Amino acid sequence: MLWGWKQRGAAWLWVSELLFLSCTESSSLLRWSSPRIVSFPQGEKQFQFDTHENHVLLYHEEGTPTVFVGAANKLYIYDFETSTSHTEPFDIVEGEMNCGQENYLTLLREYEDKLLICGTNDCNPACWYWVNGAKERRLSAQGLAPYELDLNFIVLVDGSEIYSTIKKHRYGKGRYRFRRIEGAVKLYSSFTLMNNPQFVKGAILKQDEPHNERIYLFFREDNPEWPRNPTAPRTVSRVAQLCKSDNGGPGSISASMWTTFLKATLLCADNVTDRHFDNLQDLFIVESPIWSETKVYGVFSNEWNYSAVCVYTVDSITKIFQTSPFKGYNGEIPTVRPGQCLEGNKATPTASFSVADSYPEMSEKVKQHAVFYSKHFYHQIGVHQVQVADEETYSVLYLSTDRGTIHKVVLLPKGAMNILEIQPFRSSATIKSMTLDNARNELFVASGDEVVQLPMDMCGAYKDNCESCVLARDPHCGWIDGTCASVYDHDQYGNRKLLQALTHDVPSDICSSAHYSNTEGKDTIPHDIPLLPQARYYLNCSAKSHHADYTWFHNDQNVTHCSSGHHHCIHFIKNMTDDLYGNYFCISQEGWFREILMTENLVKPTPETMLFRSSLPTDWAIKASLSSWLNLLNMVLVVLIIW
Repeated sequence: MLWGWKQRGAAWLWVSELLFLSCTESSSLLRWSSPRIVSFPQGEKQFQFDTHENHVLLYHEEGTPTVFVGAANKLYIYDFETSTSHTEPFDIVEGEMNCGQENYLTLLREYEDKLLICGTNDCNPACWYWVNGAKERRLSAQGLAPYELDLNFIVLVDGSEIYSTIKKHRYGKGRYRFRRIEGAVKLYSSFTLMNNPQFVKGAILKQDEPHNERIYLFFREDNPEWPRNPTAPRTVSRVAQLCKSDNGGPGSISASMWTTFLKATLLCADNVTDRHFDNLQDLFIVESPIWSETKVYGVFSNEWNYSAVCVYTVDSITKIFQTSPFKGYNGEIPTVRPGQCLEGNKATPTASFSVADSYPEMSEKVKQHAVFYSKHFYHQIGVHQVQVADEETYSVLYLSTDRGTIHKVVLLPKGAMNILEIQPFRSSATIKSMTLDNARNELFVASGDEVVQLPMDMCGAYKDNCESCVLARDPHCGWIDGTCASVYDHDQYGNRKLLQALTHDVPSDICSSAHYSNTEGKDTIPHDIPLLPQARYYLNCSAKSHHADYTWFHNDQNVTHCSSGHHHCIHFIKNMTDDLYGNYFCISQEGWFREILMTENLVKPTPETMLFRSSLPTDWAIKASLSSWLNLLNMVLVVLIIW
């Protein structure tokens, strides 16, 4: 993996050549994808917190420039357009309990046209509304915030209804329920339906008929087959469904219970070896006007913390719940199938509820093969749909790693390609929260020290020549009028389309048209480097692509060749002699694309140069000597990194 970092302004971008896996090969085989190493994306903005925050919760309303960041005892509000900020204190309010903790804000959600803010409040959960720049205390907070800082919960808001998995009592039983805590009929699920769940996300998805609208819960839970079967995974990923129209059952016990809860195993598999990635880490839902075509993008990990992304349709999930046998149940299926949504205020029949409550798991699994693999560990995912110059739409994934970086991955017709890695913060930090604004085409990322706004069209990251721009294969960018431009700037180009190559096999003559103002042939200007005889020196050519070969030439003679995959291509001169002076240049060769990356002209010092050096102060000579040693040390470190 090629690493490097560059600075512009006050922030940093970590650049690398990234991995992608062909969907036709085993996940153990890795290929280098992106042909470019990029510079800092212009347009990034940062907002620095007052202090380092151990807990950060990011909320952003799509289409606005404002972010809300919940922390301990405070709420940060920042407007990226006006660069105005406000910090609102949320100190602990008095209550019956006192456990010596902070008021960690754990819920920021729009509710009834207000921003609902809830926090732990020193083990006595409390809520407020944020209205017209001021906070108002809300009377009830039960089920809206945990008693202590614990982010293993789901809270769903749908109109005037609120659903939650948060325990209602601090010292209640350890198992989780799913509740409707605000709405016409308050319901709760049985303790036996989920086995030590680790919640990932919940969603309420519309369907053609209102009574068929369903609530989906995505979570991991302990595998009941382990340790009875030691080869089985310890945890399994699940998707559960409940009917939003569920009104409970007819009996005295079932009247207040969810009667339509069913769950199925969610599988993400290698398409060649069929090895499974069992641990769901995060997911992102892209809704479609046609409900059955709504897509669920899930990022999973395996026992080695490698990652894979699988894509499911809501239709495929729904069919499993509608057709699969019930695991462990051998009796007759009731007339009203367990889990079926009923019209009106009808109650689920007792027979249907009994099967669903005792045998909630489906025998068949919701299985898909991965569209992308990586040896990195991803823990968050965002998906952006981009309509490109030819009016086709491509999915772009933003995947946050455990090293504080973000991978930008594009799903191409013949397989995914990882085109960019960004370090969004000024120094290395853990990504605590990430959200996308698909209306403004922006990405918001928060660490414990700051929140940043990133443009999705980072076209300034690519060099201003046609080949570099199109070989990047970035759906957001294309070549026109001598620049790598954004697809969102199409209005200024009239009817002309940006030149793009969103395919793995880019034709060699793609930049030959004069219409696109190709800038091929801009050579790097050589620098004269005076070196004394018998001096040591090394020339370093930083790789721009792991898919390219690199060669150092001396006066048109090949002196050092580096195959693809090297971090740096180094030519080391141990002892400078007369025949080693002259022009050196490094060339990268990637398929048909050949590029001069740098040149240096090593020259023998003139008497005037020597006289100038001898007249310099002693401290300059000491600094020069130190610089020489640092240069040598740097070379040694580079060699160690490579090998």
